[in-house]
Amino acid sequence: MDATSDTASDTLSMLEQRLQRIDYAINGDRPQPHEDQPPPTLSAAARLRHLERTLKALSTKSHAVADVLQIHKLCPELFHPADEKTVPSTLHPAALAQLILAHEAMYKSTSAQLQTLQDNSTIADPAPLVNLIGLEPRLERIEAKQTEQAREFAELRLRSTRLLENWYKVGVLEMGEKWTDWEERLRDCEILVRRKEAAKKREEGVQ
Repeated sequence: MDATSDTASDTLSMLEQRLQRIDYAINGDRPQPHEDQPPPTLSAAARLRHLERTLKALSTKSHAVADVLQIHKLCPELFHPADEKTVPSTLHPAALAQLILAHEAMYKSTSAQLQTLQDNSTIADPAPLVNLIGLEPRLERIEAKQTEQAREFAELRLRSTRLLENWYKVGVLEMGEKWTDWEERLRDCEILVRRKEAAKKREEGVQ
């Protein structure tokens, strides 16, 4: 009897502590131990009634607690983990039969896929994989060659760009400046020739 009494007392103590934590989580004001906990000299039945009164008072203050208690009253199975091998008591056998028939195609498909996996579980021939591994050094050399070619192409593009810039600078800009200079010289020469021709005509006219 002493062991049973100790177990009941420990259980009630844990329930009281949990109820205190719920009260603190909802209201935010932790009550003092002497105000909330019943005296340890009370009987288990008295402590249990005190817990019920405290829970009822808490449900009066909090709508959330009241809703949880109402759900527990209407659907107590929600608060207990269901056994996977136990048929749900909330479904009628006819509803269970319809549920199974509705998923019959899925069951057959899954069974066929599992059977296929089991039939194809033999070890594959390693020869192709070995050949592929043997090609790895060759693939590495090809990759290195491609990298070198990419570097050479980049250098060629850079040289081509520089040559194009030099051609534009020398062949276009500088030649344009030279043509302008030549045109100015030709114009000066034409003016000089015309002056000399005019002077010669004047001299011939005087004679």
